[in-house]
Amino acid sequence: MSRKKAPSRLLTDAVREVRNTRSRFLSLLVLSALAVCFLAGLRATAPDMKETGDLYFDQQRLMDLRVVSTLGLTEEDVELLARQEGVEEAEGAYTIDAAVPLKDQEMIVKVHSFAEEGSNRPRLVEGRLPRKAGECLVEPLFLEKSGLSIGDTIRLDTGTGDFEDALARREFTIVGTADSPLYISVERGSSSLGTGAVSAFVLLPQAAFSLDYYTDAYLQAEGAEELLCYSEDYTELMNSLSDALEPLAEERSALRGESIREEAEQALADARRELSDGEAEVSQELSEGEAELTDARRELDDGWAEYYDGLNTFEQETADAQREIDDGEAELADALTELRDGEQEYQDALPELEDARREVADARQELADARAELDEGWAEYRKGYAKYEYGLAAYTEGMAQYEQGLAGVEQMRAGAQQARQGAAQAQQGAVQAQQGAAQAGAAAQQYAAQAQQAAAMGNLLLAQQLQAQAQQYEAQAQQLTAQAQQLQAQAAQALAQAEALEVQAVQVEAQLSAGLPRLQSSALELNASLGLLTQAKRELDDGEAEYADGAARLADGEQELADGERELADARQELDEGWQEYRDGQAELADARETLERESADGRAELADALTELQNGEAEYADGLADYEEGKAEAEQELADARKELEQARRDLDALEDCSWYLLGRGTNTGYASYEMDADRMGSLAAVFPLIFFLVAALVCLTTMTRMVEEQRITIGGMKALGYSKGAIAVKYVGYGFLASAAGAALGLAVGLTLLPWIICNAWAILYTVGEIQYGFYPATSLLACGAAVGTVTLSALAACFSTLAAVPAELMRPKAPPMGKRILLERIAPLWRRLSFNYKITLRNLFRYQRRFWMTVVGIGGCAALIVTAFGLRGSIFDVMDRQYDEIYRYTAQIGLVDRVTPGELAEVTGALERSELVSGWLVSRSETASVETERYTVDCTVEVVPSQEALAPFVSLRHRTDSVPVLLPDDGVVLTEKLASLLGVSAGDTFTLDGDSRVQVRVADVTEHYIMHYVYMTDAYYQTLYGQPPEENQVLAAYPAEGAEALDAELVGLDGVTTLSQVAATREVFTSSLESVDYAVVLIIVCAAALAFVVLYNLTNINITERMRELATLKVLGFYDGELSAYIYRENVILTVFGVALGMGMGKLLHQWLVLTVEIDLLMFGRTLALSSYLYAGVLTAVFSLVVNLAAHRKLKKLDMVESLKTVE
Repeated sequence: MSRKKAPSRLLTDAVREVRNTRSRFLSLLVLSALAVCFLAGLRATAPDMKETGDLYFDQQRLMDLRVVSTLGLTEEDVELLARQEGVEEAEGAYTIDAAVPLKDQEMIVKVHSFAEEGSNRPRLVEGRLPRKAGECLVEPLFLEKSGLSIGDTIRLDTGTGDFEDALARREFTIVGTADSPLYISVERGSSSLGTGAVSAFVLLPQAAFSLDYYTDAYLQAEGAEELLCYSEDYTELMNSLSDALEPLAEERSALRGESIREEAEQALADARRELSDGEAEVSQELSEGEAELTDARRELDDGWAEYYDGLNTFEQETADAQREIDDGEAELADALTELRDGEQEYQDALPELEDARREVADARQELADARAELDEGWAEYRKGYAKYEYGLAAYTEGMAQYEQGLAGVEQMRAGAQQARQGAAQAQQGAVQAQQGAAQAGAAAQQYAAQAQQAAAMGNLLLAQQLQAQAQQYEAQAQQLTAQAQQLQAQAAQALAQAEALEVQAVQVEAQLSAGLPRLQSSALELNASLGLLTQAKRELDDGEAEYADGAARLADGEQELADGERELADARQELDEGWQEYRDGQAELADARETLERESADGRAELADALTELQNGEAEYADGLADYEEGKAEAEQELADARKELEQARRDLDALEDCSWYLLGRGTNTGYASYEMDADRMGSLAAVFPLIFFLVAALVCLTTMTRMVEEQRITIGGMKALGYSKGAIAVKYVGYGFLASAAGAALGLAVGLTLLPWIICNAWAILYTVGEIQYGFYPATSLLACGAAVGTVTLSALAACFSTLAAVPAELMRPKAPPMGKRILLERIAPLWRRLSFNYKITLRNLFRYQRRFWMTVVGIGGCAALIVTAFGLRGSIFDVMDRQYDEIYRYTAQIGLVDRVTPGELAEVTGALERSELVSGWLVSRSETASVETERYTVDCTVEVVPSQEALAPFVSLRHRTDSVPVLLPDDGVVLTEKLASLLGVSAGDTFTLDGDSRVQVRVADVTEHYIMHYVYMTDAYYQTLYGQPPEENQVLAAYPAEGAEALDAELVGLDGVTTLSQVAATREVFTSSLESVDYAVVLIIVCAAALAFVVLYNLTNINITERMRELATLKVLGFYDGELSAYIYRENVILTVFGVALGMGMGKLLHQWLVLTVEIDLLMFGRTLALSSYLYAGVLTAVFSLVVNLAAHRKLKKLDMVESLKTVE
């Protein structure tokens, strides 16, 4: 074998080793990637933040220096600054405070001038830049807080101070929203307007300002743009430029002071001269006015005497005339009463007369209806009687025909009989003729009887007819008798006709028999009709009688009605005559009254004119006197004011301090400075936190490579025996480690330099506006991270190789002798050891005899658990402050802002509205203002809360110590600071600091209270008066009432004149909560990385443990261990190692959490210092879950063990 080929073959073998041990290789790669990602990413975040800020400041031309003068800057000052060496550009600018009145609140804003191509250029977010003086830009936060939108108009009120007339106009139209490099953080500074808290900024063109001097001058330094603004070079450049400008500042400030002093002295001299002239003029005018007033008073007194004489005469004459009118009115009143009574009687009679008319009309109608019914009845009666007579005639005719028929039949039969008997039977024919005569006589009797019945019924006509019929039958009887005698002679002739007569007789008899029932029925119907007609006639006769009676009664009613109408007409005539007399009396009385009124009006008019003249004279006199007094008072007051102003101007002139210029760098800008501190804080975080992460990963990589080399000591011994050099042999293992660590480092570097800065910068973007993140490549950090990762793995492999290669080949080719067995500590505790099973004894001996493996595993697991504990603890510390601050410390729910110099009446309206509401449980009237607190260590803005006393504040804000919850007392000789503020200032109870508000005062710290959000200073009214020499002016009310269901109360409060703002604590809490939620990105990132590291570490260590004990485990399997028992053998060790590792991680996590919280919290917030039990629980559960997953993976590997391995030997 050629020695030149050996290294390449060993490298090839190393590649094969990668394929054969993919899991080990991937674990090394992932560990290296995580270590490099975390180290390089976090270390790159701070530079990326600074680079991002620097680019944003350069793009927006943030001023390098800001020049401020106590007496303002002139155009000449700005021009001189621009010509100074080292100054690239100088720009005069305006900065003032203003209040923006809205419908339900008043917002305090900072108003800045801007030039589109000048310094501090706004970055347009929406809309457009202003094109004229009446347009403005606002920040997006302003629209969010005010509820306005682009296109709306706002009014800027600048107060009554030095900047009252600073603006050329008051109303501006919003044309766009923009960010400003002057405000990259949430801080907006303080103001002397309102409550002192500035809510937003507004940008105006310079043409919108009317000041004759600049409030600021912004300078751009030459060469500053090429430097990183947060670098030492930039700081040195600014310091040198400031030093270079100091002489000019002193010179120009002195000139400005002299100019102001000269102007003041000239104004003072002019005022003295005007005062002297005014005093002389006032004295002369007052003398002339006094003489005019004396003459006017004399004339008025004479006029009043004449007026009162005329007034007495007029009143007497008017009284007499009025008496006469009153008597006439009394008589008219009596007459009116009588007329009204008569009218009432007349009106009462009208309904009665109308009722009578209605009754007569009804009776007349009834009588007409009755007449119509009677006429209709008589018509029906006549019609019925005519029908009866017609039926009777028909009946009579029918009966006559019937009788004639019967007679004919008899005659026919008799003739036939007589004809048959012949002559011989003449006697018999005669008998028959006699019989016919008898029958005729009987018929005559019958008719006679019927005639008598008809006569009895009153039907004489029928009776006559029937009587005539009877007589006819009598005559017939006689005729038949004669015929009988003739028949005897005609017997022969009758015999021939006998047959024909008999047939004819039968036919006629049949016809008569058929007509007889009809005649009988007609007779019955005629009898019934006759009865009905009789009854109808009787009823009609009764109706005629009743009709006659009704007609008589109607005639009587009509007569009575006529009499009543005549009486009522007479009464109406009498009433009309009475009313006419009454109206005539009224007219006479009206004429008298009119005459009186006219004469009285004339008299009054004359008197009124006289009185008016007198009153006008008095008014003129009073006005003149008032004008005189007022003029005198005004003149004296003006003279006094002029003297006072003159004296004050003289004192001001004497006290006029020298003008001073202040050269302020970017570091005085709160947002710029806090952004730098937060970037440095991320740098501090990157200095330690990734190191722990890296150490855990490096420890596991070291363990992995060491065990890999020890695992292949037999192979190494064989290669050494074959003549391979130590270096050649080490190439394989070093190459293996290099490939894994280099690939992992490259992957980790790519992810770390992009993902981590992106996540963290996006989290900070909630607090800062600095544009898009700028990713940078930092060779030193990158080489450090990659070199550390690659070096750890490769050096571990190299050290393990040379440690192993120190032995001779024969020794290496034999298995490594196990450590000498000895009793472990637990074996010396006999009672405990005896109770352990055999399996647990084996497990404990394996763990404690191989202490190196034990501690490396425990430390690896503990480090990962510590990282998880820290990550969850950090999240809990961030979000726990919301509950503590708004549920435990703040007990009020609403903050009501009051107008400046609120009147007692306006304040009473506010407290009255709260008192009337059943929802409100209490309120506190206090003062709140923004001020700066300063010590040698730190300067920061804070909110000063001035309350009547400790007892008054207790129901609304809980002052207590964080560590022991003991209440904090608020005395009358000191203030209580919030904990974060005290920490920043470096003060404690008994120390003093400077409070810069309305004036600068030294304040004593009485105690420190638990507080998490923003900075507060609490003091009593008494201590405020001690400090400032005057009582505090109340400007807010703290109220406690539920937010839900209080819409009506909120609307009432907002509508009051004394209320400027109404802030709900719940809304403030929501804003802070939403802003802190973005921190979850970083926290989740840490949790994910720590969890991934923990899983990889557990998997890697378990995999190594199984691999290097492969022969032991195979032997146990040969000895009869089931797969489950074999897995349990490994599980027990892993569980115990995990428990020890988690316990160690809890302690390490607590310490790491305490350090990390202090490192990452920002100045405005204090995170919770307590590590919640849930953080330990989450870390333990996650580690246990990872251990379980790793054990399941190990179980699969143990099932694939080859038992033949136990029979192999090296010898």
